[in-house]
Amino acid sequence: MHTAHATTSGGKVSGATRGIAVALPRVSATALYLAALVLLGLGLRLWFIAVNDIDPRFSAADDGDYYQRALRLAATGEYLDNSWLIRPPGHVFFFAAMLKTAMILGDPPLGIAMIRGMQVALSLLLVPVGYDMARRLFSREAGLIFATVLAVWFPLVELPALILSEPLFFFALVLSCWALVRWRDSRRWPWLAGAGATLAVAALARSPALYAAVFVLGFLLWETARGDQRPSGRRAARLRSWLRRFVVAAAIFLLPFAAIIAPWTVRNYVTYNRLIIIDTLGPVNLWMAMSDAVNSGRGEGEAKAILAAIPQEERQDFVSADIRRILNEEPWRLTRNFWPHFQHIWKAQFIEDYFVKVSFFTRPLREVWIIGAVGDVLWLIFSTASVFALAARPREGGFRLLALGWIAYSCLTVMLIHVEPRYLLPIWLFMALYGAATPGALWNWLVLRRRDGAAARAEARAYLRSPWGVAGMLLCAAFLFLVFSYRDYPRIIAAGAQREWHRAAALNAYRQGDYSGAIAAYERMLAADPDFVDGRTELALLYLELGDYDRGWEVLGTRHTHRGDVVRGALARAQGNHELARFFFEDAEVRAGEDVQKLAMEWLHPAPLTALRLGNGLDFGYLDGFSFGEALPAGEGGPRTYRWLQNRGIIRLPLPEPLSAGAVLRLRLAGGLPGDTPLSLMVGEERMTLPARGGEWRVYRVAVPGSLNGASQLEIRLAAPTFIPVQRNRASGDARMLSVMISDVAVEQPAPTPTAQEQP
Repeated sequence: MHTAHATTSGGKVSGATRGIAVALPRVSATALYLAALVLLGLGLRLWFIAVNDIDPRFSAADDGDYYQRALRLAATGEYLDNSWLIRPPGHVFFFAAMLKTAMILGDPPLGIAMIRGMQVALSLLLVPVGYDMARRLFSREAGLIFATVLAVWFPLVELPALILSEPLFFFALVLSCWALVRWRDSRRWPWLAGAGATLAVAALARSPALYAAVFVLGFLLWETARGDQRPSGRRAARLRSWLRRFVVAAAIFLLPFAAIIAPWTVRNYVTYNRLIIIDTLGPVNLWMAMSDAVNSGRGEGEAKAILAAIPQEERQDFVSADIRRILNEEPWRLTRNFWPHFQHIWKAQFIEDYFVKVSFFTRPLREVWIIGAVGDVLWLIFSTASVFALAARPREGGFRLLALGWIAYSCLTVMLIHVEPRYLLPIWLFMALYGAATPGALWNWLVLRRRDGAAARAEARAYLRSPWGVAGMLLCAAFLFLVFSYRDYPRIIAAGAQREWHRAAALNAYRQGDYSGAIAAYERMLAADPDFVDGRTELALLYLELGDYDRGWEVLGTRHTHRGDVVRGALARAQGNHELARFFFEDAEVRAGEDVQKLAMEWLHPAPLTALRLGNGLDFGYLDGFSFGEALPAGEGGPRTYRWLQNRGIIRLPLPEPLSAGAVLRLRLAGGLPGDTPLSLMVGEERMTLPARGGEWRVYRVAVPGSLNGASQLEIRLAAPTFIPVQRNRASGDARMLSVMISDVAVEQPAPTPTAQEQP
């Protein structure tokens, strides 16, 4: 125990207390900066999630497939491969863990939020990890710069919310690289084993990480060669010592790497009697990039159909054999897209997405354009700086071999197949890392210049005149030429700014009820960017509202997006072409990647009605919160359709006549489970519960509250407890969360009271 004395300003003791003196740790400026970066990164990611409409539950792409199989795994414990190829399992198991946790908590819809929350947490954990890695490789200043990029760069901000199938891979890759750097500095074997384990996790998330083990072995060769500092000794002895160190290091890395991947490889062999280490995605993608089915103009769909017709276990053999045939007969197919794809790697990604592509494809680019534009500036700076750093004398050891291996391999794969932003993540990672080294060195040079300007100038002149400096400057110039020769960015940005200006004017005119002014502004927008399908969709939506259906069709043109097809469906429905409307609505609902029911309720103003048939493909704009439409067996009243309410839903009926006293709401529904399922209804301010009898279709009539008399619209909010069919019957294969079935909703108005003159 120590005595603590309180003193006055004159130094005299004014009192004393007894206690334990606690030395609080001093928080460094670096730690405070990193904490601020984490908070800033969290805010940016939550902002993006708040304005993002993309949801894997409605996606027909990779994310949707991973989600559906994860949901089945969480519900039943059964793992099923994709219908036409074997995908990496990492995301499925990761998603399933989150979904299972949500089920245990009794709130299955919480699963998506848990997946995104965990991926946000992983992405923010990379901020201090990235700082430490860059600090060890280059300098503290480089660490701070790299951590800033990881926190605020737009592609990494949107990654946890937008592309659910990539954040796990990216996190594991960065963690593996960090562990290798920690081993380099400490030579402690747990770091090396951890690097192998995390790279294996990355490989199970995306199999190209499997081949990166070769790059790690090159790193280990370099680093173990540096480990022998003995100035003398026989050359053969030094070589044997080096090889022994390398073999031990390689074994420590490869054993956990193989141990994590091997069970999945064994599973594939037991299931398919074929050696499939992780997946068949890579060979299939390469085959599709070169196959006759795709390149004859028949499209990717036919290539998938070819594979789907072959038993799963034989598809890799078929693909490998056909690739060999193509290479023997037409080897030039392999390289025909090399240069165009290579150029496309080095585009300004946000400008490409915002101003060059014909659609935003549901991404909230307009809402977050500020961080997107800043992101492209950051990309240009760190990419150019990284070229300079990669040309400099290697001082970071064998890590450069690892970085160059990943960059070259990733470039090669997209040049062979096709360019997607998610495939560029390893390139961006290492370019950002080395891009932080150059401004970090510049930072240190400026500090030196303040202390000793003459020495700093001499050092700069000496370096820039050296072969390393000359090579770096030449490569930077070549890189900038590559970037700016690919697109006419000044023209693209100017035309895009005009497009956005005219769109804003159109929306302002529309809000003020000036429809002719809105149409004129939209026309100017399309004159600035004729290929922008999203703009055409908005103008067609306006023509739909005005009842000018032919002009709506004309404006939409022939280029399709899912949102554009929602408007096509509404136009066809308004013109009475129900088959065409059904086709566009249902196709968009299945493949849009967002909640089309919610979108239709926000966008469309469907015709007034008193009776709605659910599930017939014509109910869009009237409801939200339901699963896809399904058909009932033909009965007395002819074939009927219905939809499952998932958990909570809305049915909104615009009425041809205002509600009058005594109106009745009629619902035809059935429960999904034996016994009664309580269906909660909120009509106006009044809540009631209906007992939906399991498997038995019944008509329920509910009095419309008198408070709604005179209303021109009736909104019904529904809620019911859910179940997952495949949990009760695995043969069903249905992993949706469902509650009750609803086929018809109608409003019955009382007959008008006869006037005195009309009475007999």
